[in-house]
Amino acid sequence: MKINKFLLSAGIAAAAMGFGACTGDLDLLPADPRDTTASSFAEDPEAYLDALAADVLFNFATYGPNGDAIIHSFDGGMSTWQRAIFIIEEIPTDEACWLPAADADYADFQYGIVDATNKAATGAYSRFMVNAALCIDFIRTINEGYFDSTPELAAKAKMYKDQAKALWGASYYYLISNYGNVPYADENTPIGEVPEQLTQAEVYARVVAEMEKLVADMTDATPAYGYVGKDMAEAILMRLYLNAEVWSGKAEWAKCLASAQNIINRHKGTGFNGTGLVDNYSKLFTQQNQRFAPGGGDAANEILWTIPQNMPNLTSWANTTFMIDAWLGDAKNITKGDWNCSDGWKCAVARRQFVEVFDWTDEAMSQTADQRVRFWATSAQGFSVDNPDISTQDDYGDNGYLPLKYANWLLKDDGTIDKANSGPAANQFSIDYAMIRLAEVYLTAAEAILNGAGSPNDALAYVNNVRTRAGLAAWTASQLTKESLQQERQRELYTEGTRRTDLIRYGKWISGYNWNWKNKVAEGADFDSNFNLYPLPSAVCSQAGYTQNPGY
Repeated sequence: MKINKFLLSAGIAAAAMGFGACTGDLDLLPADPRDTTASSFAEDPEAYLDALAADVLFNFATYGPNGDAIIHSFDGGMSTWQRAIFIIEEIPTDEACWLPAADADYADFQYGIVDATNKAATGAYSRFMVNAALCIDFIRTINEGYFDSTPELAAKAKMYKDQAKALWGASYYYLISNYGNVPYADENTPIGEVPEQLTQAEVYARVVAEMEKLVADMTDATPAYGYVGKDMAEAILMRLYLNAEVWSGKAEWAKCLASAQNIINRHKGTGFNGTGLVDNYSKLFTQQNQRFAPGGGDAANEILWTIPQNMPNLTSWANTTFMIDAWLGDAKNITKGDWNCSDGWKCAVARRQFVEVFDWTDEAMSQTADQRVRFWATSAQGFSVDNPDISTQDDYGDNGYLPLKYANWLLKDDGTIDKANSGPAANQFSIDYAMIRLAEVYLTAAEAILNGAGSPNDALAYVNNVRTRAGLAAWTASQLTKESLQQERQRELYTEGTRRTDLIRYGKWISGYNWNWKNKVAEGADFDSNFNLYPLPSAVCSQAGYTQNPGY
């Protein structure tokens, strides 16, 4: 069987693990328009290997080859990796909501109510499962030994295989967190076999075991730009440990701290006060940000995992394009040109409870020393912090702030905007998307310490590294509590795809904390107890014989 693309109906994508390519015949072919074929393998095995590896990474950057969505029956742009994460991790929470009620079942997500037929939930599930399947098929191909002809080629194949395993782990991280009782498959799963559905705890245990072996085996070498390395792999392992108590019933704070400190120690001595953080927060989210990813050229590699966007012929309606266009439109006292944007969709706004977390110095919530709101549109531009109605776009500007993190500008070394060299306004952007950053590692280490691992003095230092880089005063020991740390994590990592998982870990998702329009109530209301997990897609359960998550 020759596979040029995984063109899957969202309804059957859950079986992706089971219909794998006949990798023993080198049938996992890249979805790149160049269409490398098996016949070209003998001519240049290394080029063939590079093409296969690039294809795996390609499916984390855009929705599919040649303008086609790799997941059918779901909007292509929305089925892209980053947007799938934003859909499930951000839209249902206090951070963001999606205004057009009829847009691809987003209406359910903005209220946090999702059923088993929701196309957006199915599309997100399919993206994670398909990307995991692509990684598995690539690893199987490497394991067949086709690239062992020379020591140099074998070493390169091993490096690529490790990277695919790390990306497999990332895919399962989101599956475990959001869907829980999912089918499990790795490179040892027999081809053609429908994977066994396991409990959330069982999948967690298997993925952790695989990621522990991977991290122990990987070298510390910095990967080439656009690829992933040991820091990314260990950051995924760190995230797994961070949520261990929720997913497995057993806390792993000491292991979480150890992984976080391993990453921190590899970055000491560069960047902001020798922390490895970039000296200016905004540089991470503007045109020069690729410099701060591994292989990007700057000594401070804060972006541990970057999704490259500055590539020829790459079309993506996700990543930084989504993170600018989704918030913007023409209204009030702003223009899209303020962000060097030529076309905005105006689909998303912030919820009041999120805005209130920041250290505003005025009653109107428009002034703060916190550099992390630099590109926001607030009451200073005529926007309301309130959310009287999130079911329509008609009241543009009157239903929430626009908390833009990215802007299509080039910044000078001093952090000011360099309009002369930023290029013309655009509606698709070549700015990389930062999937995981070192700042998250510092805050995760602090959380592990506050839960009983390590030194409180270290926790305070870690948090103050993040706060002072943002332009805020350092905290004293008495100011650092679990509650204040949770708020600091939100301020630093907002809209980066961690919020729903964080709220569940804090015990604030189902009950104990409400935000506007939670559970379709204006002032917010508790969710049903089963809402820690999304439903498995109904088509998946019926076709593969899987058991639906409780309560759906």
